[in-house]
Amino acid sequence: MKKVLLFSIFLFFQYGFSQTTLGKNDAIFKGVKIENLQDPKLDFINNAKISWDFSTLDLTNKDVSIEVVTIFDCFNGENASDFKETIKVLNKENFVKKGNRDLIHVEVGAKCFKWRLVLVENSQTKVSDWSYFSFLK
Repeated sequence: MKKVLLFSIFLFFQYGFSQTTLGKNDAIFKGVKIENLQDPKLDFINNAKISWDFSTLDLTNKDVSIEVVTIFDCFNGENASDFKETIKVLNKENFVKKGNRDLIHVEVGAKCFKWRLVLVENSQTKVSDWSYFSFLK
């Protein structure tokens, strides 16, 4: 009986703190766009511009963030190992409904990165799948 009680408590906490996936058709995911920007000094490099526009969405009681992780082994794409710490392009502290940020190849110090969108609503976290960007053409 004690084992069943402990197991049920474990399942309760796993369910309460679990992450669900944001779909690519979700309105909040559609508000994020990544563009290639030609590097002014190097012909074989593209820089990245991450833009977001959530002005048409109701984000009351929701925290939205965009996480960028530079990756070491670019040939593995979204499944690559993290290279450096996570860059919070957009988070609770610097949140604006509409904006953008340039990620310059030299400043980031990597050949590629992966990014995802994180939405926290009513203590439930939803994350998008990782998306991949390469600075190399």
